[in-house]
Amino acid sequence: MQNTAKWQAPKWYDRDRWAYTVDRKFVKECAWWLKLVAWQVFCTFTFAWRVSDQQAEKTFAEFINRLERTLKADVAFVCGSEKRFSGCGMSACGRHFHVLLASAAPLQPLFIEELWKSMAGNRSDDAGALVKPYDPSRNGAEYVLKSAPKEGDWTFRNLHLFHPEAGTLYHVNARLRRRAARHKERQKKFAVLHG
Repeated sequence: MQNTAKWQAPKWYDRDRWAYTVDRKFVKECAWWLKLVAWQVFCTFTFAWRVSDQQAEKTFAEFINRLERTLKADVAFVCGSEKRFSGCGMSACGRHFHVLLASAAPLQPLFIEELWKSMAGNRSDDAGALVKPYDPSRNGAEYVLKSAPKEGDWTFRNLHLFHPEAGTLYHVNARLRRRAARHKERQKKFAVLHG
């Protein structure tokens, strides 16, 4: 006689057992805090070829640097890094990033897509970058952070310039004060140009 209890036990890959579901409270709290930033775009960035984690992170860092140089403005981001191995009926998915971006300068989705593709390659299905205007009513921040509690990772930069409460997280020194002042001047300039 077969042990029917064995077949009734939930599978390890059921949704309620996924690490990011178990840690949903952590994700929701972080996402709530991040939603206070006036994000401009939500992005998904992939690569046209296989890359190591180190190569992927280096490409993303250089992408942000080039974006800032082109815009002549600071760019804030929160980036969730994700990779999924094949198994249990799910297809494999190479290293990719889900990103929220904000800047004093206007962020044009098509320009961001083309800049990323120029660095990470053009995929045959033209799916290397997907950039959409940020919609605060949707769960973009949660989606960026969804893999943080399990094997994924997330990073951020320049939140202190864009987040209304982030200044309380940093020890404000002369360098940060100068950077914040320069950022405010750029915000005024872009508001006049594009207002």
